[in-house]
Amino acid sequence: MIRPAVLADAAVVHAMLLQLALATGAQKKIKNKVSDIAAALTGDPPAIHAFIAERNGAPVGLAIVFLNFSTWRGSPGVYVQDIYVAANARGMGLGKKLLRAVARWGKDRGANHLRLSVEPGNVDAREFYVSAGLKLRDDELIYAATGEAFKKLAET
Repeated sequence: MIRPAVLADAAVVHAMLLQLALATGAQKKIKNKVSDIAAALTGDPPAIHAFIAERNGAPVGLAIVFLNFSTWRGSPGVYVQDIYVAANARGMGLGKKLLRAVARWGKDRGANHLRLSVEPGNVDAREFYVSAGLKLRDDELIYAATGEAFKKLAET
C-alpha cells in the first residue's frame, strides 16, 4: 500500500531518511530533525509531499517530492527529492510503485514531467531509474550554492 504522509508520519519519514543516508554513506549530510520534517509537511503550502509504502502495516518505502514549474514547457512538474526502499523490501517493485504514485499525484495537479538527480556513484539507483523509464539528460548540469556559499550569495 502506498499512501500520502501526514503530520503524524514525520518521525517515520525522518527515520527512513536516516536509513537512506546510511545506505548511501551520506549520514554526515543529515542535519534535519523530526520537527523540520513536520514543518515541511504542514506548511501553507507544504514544502514537501511524501508518500509512504507499507507492507503488513510497516513502513518500507518513501518518496519525497515537490511541485516545480518549467518555464520552457510552461507547465508544472514533479521533482523527486528522495526515494527509498528498505533493504528487506527491495526486488518487489516498490520503487516503481512509488514513482508511479508520485507521477499520478503530479498529473492530478497538472504536472507533465518528473525530474530527479542521483549521485554519480550510486550505480544501483541509476540502473533503477533507467529500468523505470527515466532517461539521463546530458543537456544540462546542476549547480548549487550551499552553506557558506549560499550565505555569501544571499548577502550580495
